[in-house]
Amino acid sequence: MTPNTFTELLTIADRAASYITKLNGESRTFEIEGATLTAVIAYEAEIEEDGGDYWTAPSWSIKRETVRVEAVYDEAGEDDAEAAELLEKQLN
Repeated sequence: MTPNTFTELLTIADRAASYITKLNGESRTFEIEGATLTAVIAYEAEIEEDGGDYWTAPSWSIKRETVRVEAVYDEAGEDDAEAAELLEKQLN
């Protein structure tokens, strides 16, 4: 893996993390495009609900969340398994 590819993966990881934060617990599969790479990422969240009581209102929280990198494609459309593995480690 070249230093440029590694740097691009860091940028994609940063953009993906920002997007996941905005999902607010909604499970979704999405793509992040970089200069030469495109990552397909699946985010899944398990929501935990609290019905509240006399003093608190009902609320929810994220009980468990998982990020899977389904694929990372280069400019030629080839799947880069090494890049996908590294990106998944960065996001989890």
